[in-house]
Amino acid sequence: MDKPARTQPDVPSKPLFRQRLVAEAVRIHEDREGRVIDDAMAWKVGRETSGDLEARVLARAAATRLGARVEDALQGVSRLGTWMGILALLLAGLLGVGAAGASLGAPLMDDASRINIFWALGSLLGVQTLLLLLWLLVMLLLPRAGGGLLGHGVLGAGGGLARWLSRAQAHELAVRALLNLLGRGGLARWSAGTVTHLLWAAFGAGALLMCIWSLSVRQYDFAWGTTLLSEAHFITLIHTLGALPAWVGIPVPDEELIRASRLGVSEGADGRIAWSGFLLGSLLFYGLLPRVSLGLLCLGLARRSAARTHVDLSAPGYARLAPRLQPDHHRLGVIDPPPAPPPPGHAPQERRDTRDTSTPMALVGFELEHARDHWIQNTRHPRCIPLGQVDDRHTRRDILAALAAQDPAPSVVVVVCSLARTPDRSTEGFLADLRSRTTAPVWLLLDEARIAREREVDLAARYRAWQALSERASLDRLLPDDPGQADHRDARILLDAFDPTKDHAS
Repeated sequence: MDKPARTQPDVPSKPLFRQRLVAEAVRIHEDREGRVIDDAMAWKVGRETSGDLEARVLARAAATRLGARVEDALQGVSRLGTWMGILALLLAGLLGVGAAGASLGAPLMDDASRINIFWALGSLLGVQTLLLLLWLLVMLLLPRAGGGLLGHGVLGAGGGLARWLSRAQAHELAVRALLNLLGRGGLARWSAGTVTHLLWAAFGAGALLMCIWSLSVRQYDFAWGTTLLSEAHFITLIHTLGALPAWVGIPVPDEELIRASRLGVSEGADGRIAWSGFLLGSLLFYGLLPRVSLGLLCLGLARRSAARTHVDLSAPGYARLAPRLQPDHHRLGVIDPPPAPPPPGHAPQERRDTRDTSTPMALVGFELEHARDHWIQNTRHPRCIPLGQVDDRHTRRDILAALAAQDPAPSVVVVVCSLARTPDRSTEGFLADLRSRTTAPVWLLLDEARIAREREVDLAARYRAWQALSERASLDRLLPDDPGQADHRDARILLDAFDPTKDHAS
């Protein structure tokens, strides 16, 4: 019985940011594998999608089976994030309740029902006000590094917890894609700012509710005192802080009540109400409302940043998709024509110095025996950019497209080949084509000598064959010098080739 035909997904109906998350997750998976997902229906959907290259990339990713699984996983991650956010807000609110209870119940005076008003305000507003001023200073001086340590910490912990709880491949890819896109533009900064301010708002709301409850069911007398400062300073400070609460009709103490409330002096019921209004108004106007306002502002800016966040089409994982996502009428004619020879008398472009370390090196795996598990796909060294694996005509074109999209060009292009394979015309043609398409030096790195030994290959003879091919293709360097050392676990040999005096860890 024939299988039902797959239909094109309704991509435009989904939010753009969610589509980009799906595309990023698919790219991460393809980078790990070293090759793109070869799904004919997905390619067809991508080519038939109107719009620019990004629109076709998003449509193609959504049309893959992995994209559908990631889409479902994103819904689960969203639910998990919602519950984690609710729990974090509840915890912050409970901390505010506890802080208010401790401030109102602190035995700072002989009478347990007497509250030092400035001690209570300092306990509930002091630390968060200093952190708010620090946040504003950082946002002004270092806008790219802002957002708040609390928010960044919560987002990082939430991402780690989500990866730990979601062990399925699609869920793990969804979380990694989300963390990757959070690092683009101002999205991480404003997301962290949103989390920071809303958590402090929850803390302030808990403290305010606890103070309202305590002041409603218990009788407190308010007092203040000082040893170093004058009474005039405190009167001015209280009048300044009480201006906003008084503006909306909240009762605040006048100068006579302030003077009468010094330590050891009692005030009547009206005085208690005025001091209670001053305390609650201060918590509302200088604690809760600023955090709520800034949290909503950061949320709006985060939404705007999310709408403006695009996938990085210059990344190798996206750039290699471009040739195959061109519309059909752009794909007619000769496929992958050989590079045109330079006109007579035309000098080739000058090669960059092989010691130029200002840009990373590009790594390409060519017909490796264990391509999927090769160290190229797992390298995380900042000096290395894996472009993927070559094993057929399509992947050759993908790799050349990814290389052409690198801006600036890599410091060197390293093609990793297996010593267990015999170099042939196809290999020579690819290396020559690669050599003609870049101004960067091209190195050939031989690997998998162990597999060659297991097959009883003459390493010396095989090495000489690769050496001859390297010379015919005009490559700049062949590594390693000894075929017996052509077994590598990381990019150390390449890093040492740039600077043998340094100890590199990949």
